[in-house]
Amino acid sequence: MNAIIALCHFCEAHGPCILFCTQAFHSAHDAQLLMDSAPPDKRMPLLERSDSNASESSLSSLMHPPPKSSDQCEACRSVPVDQPGGLLPYATPARWPVTLRHTSKACRSVPVDQPGFISYDSRAQISYISGQYPEQSQLYSILRQACVRSLNCEVCPGREGPIVFGEDNSCHVLSHTFNVQDSQARGFSRLYSFIVVMMDRVFLINSWPFLVKHLRALIDNLQAKAETVYSMESEETKSSHPRSLRSSLSSLHGPDHLRCIRTNQMGRSLIELTGDREIFVYLHKYFVFLLKAGGQRITECVLEGPPQVAASPEPLQDERHLRGGSPMETLDRPVCASEFRVVQIENQPSFQSLRHLFQVLDYGDFLELAHHILRGDQVIVRGSDVTTVTSILDVLKDLVPDSCCRIIGFSQSYKESFICNFLGLAVGVELPHHIVASDLHVHLDILPPLNSKSSGSPREPHYEDSECSDPLQSYKLQVNSARPRTAETKYPIFLNRLTALLSNEVFSDSTVARALTALKEEWMNKVKVLYKFSQMGHLELPQRNERLTKLQEILLVNHEDLLILQYWRSALSKDYRTHLMQGDRTQ
Repeated sequence: MNAIIALCHFCEAHGPCILFCTQAFHSAHDAQLLMDSAPPDKRMPLLERSDSNASESSLSSLMHPPPKSSDQCEACRSVPVDQPGGLLPYATPARWPVTLRHTSKACRSVPVDQPGFISYDSRAQISYISGQYPEQSQLYSILRQACVRSLNCEVCPGREGPIVFGEDNSCHVLSHTFNVQDSQARGFSRLYSFIVVMMDRVFLINSWPFLVKHLRALIDNLQAKAETVYSMESEETKSSHPRSLRSSLSSLHGPDHLRCIRTNQMGRSLIELTGDREIFVYLHKYFVFLLKAGGQRITECVLEGPPQVAASPEPLQDERHLRGGSPMETLDRPVCASEFRVVQIENQPSFQSLRHLFQVLDYGDFLELAHHILRGDQVIVRGSDVTTVTSILDVLKDLVPDSCCRIIGFSQSYKESFICNFLGLAVGVELPHHIVASDLHVHLDILPPLNSKSSGSPREPHYEDSECSDPLQSYKLQVNSARPRTAETKYPIFLNRLTALLSNEVFSDSTVARALTALKEEWMNKVKVLYKFSQMGHLELPQRNERLTKLQEILLVNHEDLLILQYWRSALSKDYRTHLMQGDRTQ
């Protein structure tokens, strides 16, 4: 875990101060550089072998005083057994803050000539180093600021408990303040805090339950030890200073004199408050456990697979046509949905949205047209105005995922459905007989009003109010297919929800567009479920049909929706299909 864990203390003489901190170096070279800065007579090489089992050992062993140096494993031993005090110098005291040489015992964790501890994990190649201050001056400044805010500014109700604060441009801090009893302190307690400092806010928030749980256990252990010492000292004070003597001193000098005597006493170190000479060795091991286990608990992973509705990157807004040809030439080539653009020609109206087409087209014709498109049939739009034809294709492609669209905007000849499923044709282009007789194709003919100046073959007169605000209201749109709709025609649930959305006048066009995207994403999720169902082991036909019926009830779809889902399976990329099947095998 890329973080620094520190113990902070509020000293009545010096204010907030850093008492003890632990940080990780992810290579032996980084830690060796710190050791090289020590005086020659105090240098010691890093431990070459260790098995850091801090994250694997139970917390019950950490809740008791650490064993003697001879009983410690190499991962938790700061120096060899014959090194006095179990300390490994790793930095020159002269490079530490000058205040360290003049601090009281309450503000110091280890002696100046023995500045810290080190544990080396040979498996992960990580060195854990603990000391009074971090070696880097930048980290000291960040840690110092976090210490001041933890003990002075950022406090939770009751003055004890966890809290998170910080800024994105500097660092984020999890602080847990607590009090330790001291019979010689003002108010008979001293204020401490544990702080965890890191740059990753998301990682810190997700580590909150783990860190707060173990910091609370550590605090309870320290407070229990301090309470034992406090009780012993209180009994000694009562026995050595009878109540009658204390009352006589109070009557002679007053309570202010006793307060001055108590205030002038030097603060005591955490070793004295807890009665544990190895308390900082214990804290070093516990901090190492938090850093190691916290890093192993949560790891970052890359999310695989395409988005819910597969889409290609959209070109720039002013890029209306493909490269290498005039607009009319490029319209005769099949393109994907993201590359298709409407060709704007003066005095030719265009449809602006799917709702606009829904309002102009007859309700029954729209149902028939949309039903064919949703299940993958080829749609053919014929008209004399290039802008009108391409605008209709542009709004109709929004009905299906982008990966299911191959579009030819405007052509002078018919193209087979395996080349494109959205086809724009000029007026007068004859369709093959097998296309007209097939129920896998649907045709939309655009008939301009009688007074239209558009070129083309003669057409039926269409009498509408030509003075209406929308010129397209005067056009006649005819939908033809080999299997026309009847009163008994059943439409998919998707289409029913779509028409309800488009007919709702309360929603704006932008709201309808977002709702349509959400609706397609919902159906794409059902496509993924159906694909995994289809890849199940070989089943007998009756059993398979029974399971398919149950799947329809779960997905809330009917038989017509299944035809849509089967067609939309083509929107799943090969990589995502492989990802779905691999996830199924790993479960």
